[in-house]
Amino acid sequence: MILKLCLGDLRHEGLLSLCAVASLVAVIAPLLLLFSLRYGILSSMEHDLKANPLNLEIKMLQGYTLKEDFFKTLRADPHTAFVVEMTRSLSVTADVSANHKAKSGAECIATATGDPLFAYSAISNLQDDHDAVISASLAEDLGCAQGDILKIAVPRVRNGRHERAVANFKITGILKASLATGYKLYLTLPAITAMEDYRDGYEPLIFSDGSFLNQGRQSYAKARIYAKDLDSVEYLSKKLRQHFQIADKLFEIEDLKALTRVLNFIFFIIAAVSSTGGLAAMGGLMLAMAARKELALCSLRISGLTDCGVILMLIAENVVLGSLAFLFSLLLYLSGSWLFATYFAPLLGEHKAVSVLTLSHLLVFYLVVATGCAVLSFLIARYKVLAVPLSLALRRD
Repeated sequence: MILKLCLGDLRHEGLLSLCAVASLVAVIAPLLLLFSLRYGILSSMEHDLKANPLNLEIKMLQGYTLKEDFFKTLRADPHTAFVVEMTRSLSVTADVSANHKAKSGAECIATATGDPLFAYSAISNLQDDHDAVISASLAEDLGCAQGDILKIAVPRVRNGRHERAVANFKITGILKASLATGYKLYLTLPAITAMEDYRDGYEPLIFSDGSFLNQGRQSYAKARIYAKDLDSVEYLSKKLRQHFQIADKLFEIEDLKALTRVLNFIFFIIAAVSSTGGLAAMGGLMLAMAARKELALCSLRISGLTDCGVILMLIAENVVLGSLAFLFSLLLYLSGSWLFATYFAPLLGEHKAVSVLTLSHLLVFYLVVATGCAVLSFLIARYKVLAVPLSLALRRD
């Protein structure tokens, strides 16, 4: 019976009900768009900041004598996600060629299982010492693709003679330009050390015949280091900076964190002001509607409708109005979100969303709207409608 009375009253006050829905839509729709922008933009920024392995990298700027104990200690540190040995900088440049095209001075970088750049790019770890992953710039200039054979040439001067060793490597992956700028090759550590050994006069298995191996290597010049997370970058950087000259992305990380905090604060203030205004508008509108139907409610009370029934009727009416307003607001939000996506797609790319709300967000938002309507209705019914004696209410009308 309560629901029947509720729907009948809404139909009877159709114009007023429509105005109430429109007023709620004017508050709910902008809030939906605001929260979708906050979640879309800031969540995307936070994800990129945390997920991009370049932000977790700590580079050594000079060559050192790093022995096995250093690498064991660093790998055992819980703040370290990945570390691999590196040789001297001058030993890891090479000339590369493929498809009758050649490039000189390409930088060769050691990699190993668990390389963050490979994991981020969904590229498999190198399975063989003659496998290689190259940068997109190098692949484009050489006109090669995954599966092609790449020739790497390493020159040296021995006994006054210029010599040159060439080895074939299979391209197993290509790193996009945002992760690997310039001409870069990622090789296994044995391939990298073979390059240095060959330049030092040895005859390694790679780039030579293995007739004169370097059996006495006890140290490396550098290390590729990646922290476990953003907080670990600060810890590892502070620890390493005591003994080495390093470069990290701490300033960029702090700048992005500060920007995130500022935007969060701005969104919070706007949302708080809008929500407060929305609650005030909803309360005033519901109060006016309750005052308008005061005589009708008195008649229902005289006819036997209990106080609880009056409260439930007003709650049901306003929850229905709030639900309709939420549905119309959802349609407006979807339209606005589509416009945002269409406009910003050329600027941000296909996989970046500016305006995003998940199903759980929408459910929570609806529950907030429905609960707000129910609570305001209860307060108005309890302290406005039922607080007036029937005799006084009838004399007023």
